[in-house]
Amino acid sequence: MLRISFLVLVIYTFFTFTKVDAQVAPLLLRGHAHNDYTHARPLFQALENGYTSIEIDVFLHKGKLIVSHIPVGLDLKKTIEQLYLEPIKKVITQNGGTVYKGFDTPVIFMIDFKTDGTETYEQLKKILKNYENLITVYRHDSVIGQRAINILISGSSPQSALLKEDSSVATLDGNIQSMSDNNASKVCTRYSSAWESYFSWIGIGTMPACQKAKLDSLVTASHEINKQIRFYHIPDNPKTWKVLLDAKVDWINTNKLVAFRKFCLKK
Repeated sequence: MLRISFLVLVIYTFFTFTKVDAQVAPLLLRGHAHNDYTHARPLFQALENGYTSIEIDVFLHKGKLIVSHIPVGLDLKKTIEQLYLEPIKKVITQNGGTVYKGFDTPVIFMIDFKTDGTETYEQLKKILKNYENLITVYRHDSVIGQRAINILISGSSPQSALLKEDSSVATLDGNIQSMSDNNASKVCTRYSSAWESYFSWIGIGTMPACQKAKLDSLVTASHEINKQIRFYHIPDNPKTWKVLLDAKVDWINTNKLVAFRKFCLKK
């Protein structure tokens, strides 16, 4: 009986971790799965709830890109290939070339570099050669070969390396304060900053008019240069989500994958 139960558990785990419900559609409202790797089932919980932007923190460690938020126990943690690239490859194969079956919406892997940007980017490029048919190709901030997965780099920036490339496998997520930097703008497609850098409102009651005006101005500034905008460390609740969506913020940062999906489906 024990052997049978163990076998059932293995079979359940295999299908749970390698197959996404074919009926799931990507969210029409853009949810960003913040620190996705901290969830019980990285990648798959985000996909099962329709997310099209997924955050992955990595350290370059002994020639490998280890998924982790802190540089502790890296020898025991999984690589980006194990947790994300190999699983998404299986999903895309199952769905005939797309992440979400029947939808050509690409999924963004926002990879947050925790180690030197140039060195980490060089290793990432080596790894991505094994997944070339999955990864979108850019010339600076313009797509020249759209595929199922877009790579967006945040954290320690390889900006100089990207600027030198005729074609690349990634664009950058820059700091909102750098929106006026013309060089950064050439390789950035998204700008992100901490909520508390601009706002003190904590998602209770009505957002003060002066802070709402500031939010609107930042969104307008990003859209005027054809870039997307996101805030992290937001008050992660429906009132804040609504304010951000009403302001046309492009990506809503959330750790509450199921709750945000339900919120979206009611809109």
